[in-house]
Amino acid sequence: MKVSVVIPVYNGEKFINRAIYSVLNQSFKDLEIVVVDDCSTDKTAQIIFSEFKDHIGKSIFYYKNEQNMERSYSRNRGVEFSKGEFIFFLDYDDEWEKSYLEESIKYSDRYDIVYSFPRTFIDEKSEVVRISKKRIPEDEGKILFSGQIGYPSASGFKREVFLGYRDDIILREDWEIFIRSYLNGIRIKIIDNTKVKIREHGSRTSRNLKMLFSTMKVYEDYIDNVPENYLGDFLFHIAEMNLRFGNLPSGWKILLKALKKEPSLLKNRRNLLSFIKRGARLDRYISFIKKQLKV
Repeated sequence: MKVSVVIPVYNGEKFINRAIYSVLNQSFKDLEIVVVDDCSTDKTAQIIFSEFKDHIGKSIFYYKNEQNMERSYSRNRGVEFSKGEFIFFLDYDDEWEKSYLEESIKYSDRYDIVYSFPRTFIDEKSEVVRISKKRIPEDEGKILFSGQIGYPSASGFKREVFLGYRDDIILREDWEIFIRSYLNGIRIKIIDNTKVKIREHGSRTSRNLKMLFSTMKVYEDYIDNVPENYLGDFLFHIAEMNLRFGNLPSGWKILLKALKKEPSLLKNRRNLLSFIKRGARLDRYISFIKKQLKV
């Protein structure tokens, strides 16, 4: 089975070579790398063509968008250019252990999507800073609807089932495609290992207010379709995101809905601590209001 690895990149001169090397060094060899440059203004292209010149046009294929189009568009375009039966995504600032693809592809005969739950986090020098010990549910639907799944760098799709990333919910497009896939009956396998290395650095977008707006878009689009047994987890995650960004009124309103649906949610230590930590942060609420006025 041929694998295509799609790497979207925008101004990735600091890390793009490490991402590409982590693919070239995979123990699984029947692969191609499709790099989609979203109109970078730094030395991204120069680094790719200088360091990997012997691979260009053979195992590495480089494409550049005509204008900056954001990462969902770049991933989808990379799929269009690719030829593999199975498509894996890797963000330009993340890396893989060398056995990642080999281990993931083992499930391709029984599942349509393979997701490796990320536990390893690295710094700008690619050194491990922490390995998460977080316990995850055995129920894959519970993991999905509680918002614990999404990293594109941990995601692989059979070409025939890939539904495409939505570009109208940037910053939660990675979670949304799993919800949509699940609701369409696509078979998803979640592997709990340490093969994916997520890089922590100041340019990551998890603190951007657009992430909250995108989360609420997912909420509005799917609230009526979430399976009943996962609705409490879904609502709690939406509430948690609102409280995290300081939108206390919406956060509390949705939290009460979640607890009404599933009171046992606060028996979970992680959920309880999150609620205590964020539930009464008036300083964040004031900050949220100020940010909204600037949008």
